[in-house]
Amino acid sequence: MTADDYFAIQRLINLYFVHVDEGDFDAAGSLFDHAEIVYPATGRRISSDGPAVAALMRSFVKLHGPDHRTLTRHHSGNLIIEPDGDTAATGRCGAVIFQAAENFPLQPVAVARYSDRFVKDAGGWRFAHREMELTMTGDLSQHLLRGV
Repeated sequence: MTADDYFAIQRLINLYFVHVDEGDFDAAGSLFDHAEIVYPATGRRISSDGPAVAALMRSFVKLHGPDHRTLTRHHSGNLIIEPDGDTAATGRCGAVIFQAAENFPLQPVAVARYSDRFVKDAGGWRFAHREMELTMTGDLSQHLLRGV
């Protein structure tokens, strides 16, 4: 794996967080157009269906104001990317989700864990599989419409 490969994978991981924080669920979902996403807490799986991932996000993430923003900021850390040959890799990271809203001071509202597999094809690196779960939660009243 080259440094360029590592940075391309790191970019994918961070793009997901940026899209979610911007409330752009279509863009976040499109990262999984050719990947399986699994929510271990519920057993829900979505395979190669970015629009379904976006629809699921819309069904439980609360948007605020006229610009429909999540008012969150995902900060990822402990990123580990391990090569599996020249065209495959695994990755894992954690994220702390901060939020501030009207009458809701800035605070961490959740901690999440992500385990990923990536493949490289003619179009570059892409997600092949993601498992994501909340491992700690705080006050999610301004973040979620319902439980996940």
